[in-house]
Amino acid sequence: MNVGDLVRIGKNGLSQFRVVEVDDTHARILSTLDAPGAYTFPLRITDLTPWTE
Repeated sequence: MNVGDLVRIGKNGLSQFRVVEVDDTHARILSTLDAPGAYTFPLRITDLTPWTE
C-alpha cells in the first residue's frame, strides 16, 4: 500500500478512496468523490483492497 493508491474498503466495497498516508499497520484514506466536508480517516491496511476497475 502506497500513498496515492486507489482502494476500496473490504473486497466488495463500492466506494473509492485514495491513500494519503501510510504507517506500519494503518492507512489514512480520503474519498475520491468531491463532497463538502470530506475528511481523511484511518483504517487498517488489512481492511483495504486495491481498486482494480
